[in-house]
Formats: sequence, C-alpha cells, structure tokens
Amino acid sequence: MLIVIAAMARTPEEKCGTIEIMRTLRGEPGGMNPDYLAMKRIMRPTLPYQYDTPQGNFKIHYTLTGGDAIDSLGYAIKIGEYMERCWSVYADSFGYIVPPNDGTLGGDARYDVYLRNISAYGLTYPGTDGGQPWDDLTSYIELDNDYSAAYPNDDPDGPVAGAMRVTAAHELHHAFQFGLYGSCASWIAEMSSVSMEERMYPLVNDYIWLLDYLFDDPQLSIAYEFGYHMYGMGLYAEYWNMVYGDDFLATVWDTMRFIPNEEAVYAACDVFGTSLLADMADFAATALFVGSRDCGFYPDGAAMSDMEVAHTHSTYPASGGASPQPYGYGMNFIIFENFGVSPVDLRIDFDGADGVEWGVRAVWKDGDSIAVFNLTVAAFAMGSVVVPFVNEAEMVGLAIIPGGEFASRYNFSYSAEIQPAGITEHSMPEEIEIRAFPNPFNSSCRIEVSDSIGEIRIYDIRGELAHVLHGPEFVWDGKDMNGKPLSNGTYLIRGCNSGSFAKVVLME
Repeated sequence: MLIVIAAMARTPEEKCGTIEIMRTLRGEPGGMNPDYLAMKRIMRPTLPYQYDTPQGNFKIHYTLTGGDAIDSLGYAIKIGEYMERCWSVYADSFGYIVPPNDGTLGGDARYDVYLRNISAYGLTYPGTDGGQPWDDLTSYIELDNDYSAAYPNDDPDGPVAGAMRVTAAHELHHAFQFGLYGSCASWIAEMSSVSMEERMYPLVNDYIWLLDYLFDDPQLSIAYEFGYHMYGMGLYAEYWNMVYGDDFLATVWDTMRFIPNEEAVYAACDVFGTSLLADMADFAATALFVGSRDCGFYPDGAAMSDMEVAHTHSTYPASGGASPQPYGYGMNFIIFENFGVSPVDLRIDFDGADGVEWGVRAVWKDGDSIAVFNLTVAAFAMGSVVVPFVNEAEMVGLAIIPGGEFASRYNFSYSAEIQPAGITEHSMPEEIEIRAFPNPFNSSCRIEVSDSIGEIRIYDIRGELAHVLHGPEFVWDGKDMNGKPLSNGTYLIRGCNSGSFAKVVLME
C-alpha cells in the first residue's frame, strides 16, 4: 500500500488543506467553495467522545464507530501528546500569543481538535472574531482519523507516527497564525508552517519533498501566491530558525498583528540588523549547496533535490544573462567549475537592470567547505568580485536576487575570467609536498613538508595572511598570530619560497 502511494503524484493539499481556506478568505483563486467555508466557520463537527489533554490546552473529539472512527482511544491520546508539545514550544519558546478561545464552542474553552475521515492530513478552520484590536480569529483543527496510508517518512517510530507529528506541528502553527493575523497571505503562512515540521520533529523529514517547489523554480518571488512555491520556501524559514533561532519567526508573527505579510518580514529583518534583500542573498548562498552539491549546512541537505541552475560554465572567459529572469526577491544561480590546478582567482563582473537593488553572492565550495563573497552592486547596478584560489574549489556558485517588485521580472548579465592568484608566487625549481593532519581538525593539526624549509604561511580563503609558523616542526592550533581563535573554514598553507599549497579545514 505504501509503495503504491509513494509512486503516485502528491500535492500539498493532500497534506495541508488550510491553503484552500486561506485563499478563500482572501478572495484568491484556488480556494474552496465560499459557502462551504462560511458554514464550517460557524458549525463544528459532531463527534460523541472527547479526550482532554492533562496539560489542559486541548479537547480531542473522536468516535469509535462509523466512517470517522479512530482505532482506539490511544490514537486520540497520541494526537494530544503531539499537540501539547507543539503548543509548549510555540507559546513558551517562541512567545506567541496563544490562539483566542472560542468560549464554549466544542464544550469549553480548550482548543478543539476533531479526528475525522478527511481528504488531507489536516486542516485548520478559522472561526469568528477573537476580540482583540488586531485581525485575530478563533479556529479549530480537523485531523485525519487514520494515517495508516501515510507516505513514507524517516520517523524512527514509522510513517504513521511521523505523519501525525508533523501534521500537529504544521496545523497548530496555522492556528496560532489565525490568532495573530487572520487574513495573512498564504505564502508567509505556509513557508512558516513547513519550517515548523523540521523545527519540532527533525527526524521525520516529511517536508523534504515540498522543497522541490523551490528547487524547480527558484526564480519565483518569495511572495508568489500561485502554485506551491510557498511550500518550498519553507527552506528559507528553516534558514531563519537556524541562523537567528526562534526569535526571527516570532518577531515576524508578533509584528503581523499590526503590519501585514511582507511588511512584517521587512520589519523583522530591520530588528535583526539586516534587510530582506541582504538576508535572502545570504540564504541563497546556502540554498544552492544541497542535494548532490550538499555542503552540510542543512542537516537534511544531502537528502534534498538539486537547486535548478540557469547556467554552468567550465571554460573561460564566460558570460551569460538572466534565463529565466528572476522576479523581485526571486533567485537565479550560476555555477563555474573546471579551473585547472595552478593557483588562480576568478573575477566575476555583474551588470543588473537599473532602478532596482541587487543582492549578489559568490560562493567558493569544496566538499563541506564554503566561503561566501559579497559582490557589491554599486552605481548603475554594476559590480565585481574576485574569488581567490578557485583551483582549490570544486565549483564557485553565483546567487543573484533582485530587490524589486514581487510581480516584476528583471534582467542582468555577467562575465567571468580566470586571472593569476592574488598571492605573489616565488616558485622553487621543484615543488614540495605539504600535508596537514588531521584534516579537518578542531584543536590542532600537524603540518608535514617533503623538503626542509624554515617557514610556512597560512592564508584564509580571501588570501589574507592568517599565521606564520617556523620549523623545523609545524603545528597549528587554529589561531592567528595574536593568539586569537580563527573562524571555521578552509585555510591554505604555503611553503616559504614555494609555489606549493595545501588545504586544511578548521572545524570547531
């Protein structure tokens, strides 16, 4: 049964039906029948039994007979357990204002969850006005009564438990959203709730297939409302969780009470000392390196699909343009590879459409090591960057984001050429061999050379001198010449008066 389902086409509505509800609330196409939604907002399902969670937040409604029957009370107890865990994190760790209570609808003021035979894993229905000065709505959740046909996932307890857990995380986040901004846009609601699946239950990994909607069409805007791109942008919300902790999304949704949708995201970026354009460019620098290009940044990166790349270049000089043209706050990716073995740098020149800001990042990548370079786009939307020692990299990625109107597309062009490495070389008649071990290292590494030299120099990936070691034995503790610990990353070791280099990775 599971194998047959896995082979079938799957759509996000099968997992979360709330997307149709939100579209209907906002008068957008692709929603459910407005009359049906109006009825569901005021009329609750009728089920004969209730289970009240010990923590006091949920009333789980169920039946043991008929088409909506669950297999036992234990099913309701498990749902309640998963719901309470998510409630605790959202309310306590995130500091979200809890969903407004609906009085005695459903029996009492506890939040109501109905277990029914539905066509999705779950969905969250808005109710009536919650009574706050902002646009808050009461709500209730319907969850499927039987996950035995759940799609495969990685939950150690099996796909049924995994489906129950991530559905609780996803739908309850929608409930909190309705309480903070009942008319929120679908894109910010879904990307947030998708990321909560990984935040709450990182071992399940049922969200990974949703990310394909981003990987297939990265050029679409962050706020693209049609199709399913918004689910794939859950990776961006996961990036927020990883880089900023829970505070970023909490700030977004708290701000949504008074400033809606993208304006709330702009405001949150400002609170965290960045802009949406700069932050999204930094995200894009990580998002390229998943799937077969995985660098280990995302815990599940190797299990993801590859990001769609507009152009790949392996001969130089190289040039190209936007294909497809990215929307405002959409992404384009270019890859450069095959740089030879001699020490060389890669100069990249960029020319974007005038009248719009651009976020451009060049990323040096080798194995699990990456280094990100900001290509500053200045007057006339032009800029350049030199990526050093590309001969030591398996590839260099270029991530390009226009900070323009969401519904508009933008053109750009670029060129790239190889040039001699920025560090002056004084080659010896014979190259020497340099080895570092352990590699990667986290406390110290021993550096061996095949010839007697009195000095070796260590450079960071930007070509700046980090440390000088004097022989005859060389041991490096990952610090600079002032004894200050250096940041994680790739460093290049050069023998004094030699053209030889070795690469070592510092990883605390």
